[in-house]
Amino acid sequence: MEILLVSLIIAGFIILVLLFMLLRPRIQKLRKRVGDDSLEIQTRPHPFEFKESPEEKLNEQIVRTVNLMGGFGDDAEEDYQASLEILRAVAEKAVHILVDEYDDLPETQYLDRWSLIQLLAELKQPSSLPALDRILATPIPPERSEAPHRFSTRGEETIIRMTAVEAITRVAAEGSREAGDILLRYARHENFSVKRAAIQGYLSLGRENARKVLREMLPESDHHILNIGTKDVRDTPQPRGDMDLKRPETDDVPTTHPSKGRKESERNHLARKRR
Repeated sequence: MEILLVSLIIAGFIILVLLFMLLRPRIQKLRKRVGDDSLEIQTRPHPFEFKESPEEKLNEQIVRTVNLMGGFGDDAEEDYQASLEILRAVAEKAVHILVDEYDDLPETQYLDRWSLIQLLAELKQPSSLPALDRILATPIPPERSEAPHRFSTRGEETIIRMTAVEAITRVAAEGSREAGDILLRYARHENFSVKRAAIQGYLSLGRENARKVLREMLPESDHHILNIGTKDVRDTPQPRGDMDLKRPETDDVPTTHPSKGRKESERNHLARKRR
């Protein structure tokens, strides 16, 4: 038994030596590329740069609120709402910074982009409408994922736009006529999920003859959307790849009418994205 154990140890050592010899050329190339004997990994506390904002305290508060957005625990919701209240006290300044940061973020930072739009939805400011309108008017980029059944960039872009619809709906619910008109315009959006969110958002405002207005402007093939039930955007299965070009089998549509606070599903969405 001792002989067998010694033999196994020797064999394991030989294998490690062979692996090192095979990997050594690659390690040397990597060292030459880096220019040092060690690799340095740079980390940043948050993805935002605040190039246009000298308001350091406000910038820090935005970062804090974004971080609390995905919090868990008994006090998570209370802490998040308290942080939001601080932003609401300077909402106009906050909206300007949030829009600038969104514009500066790379396309691939989907979660960070979504987080900023979610904050705009929470602030409910009419000044955010031009940016939200622009986001919805921007065509969804083609699928960039090589495995869209696992991760779909079109799905991520759709979630961002559906959250923009929710933000516009919340502003409209505060009395903005312009916001309601924007929803009506995107009731004919090219993406089915965004289109039905805009339709349900417009209906939720309770405008006089809203259903009649939509029925007259929509093609007959879209009339069934007027009777679709609502469901939270974060609970709805999102499109993958080119699947959003097809009509979903479910009649659930994400909720776009105003809601009080966050739902547990929003925390779950953030948690899944940050794993």
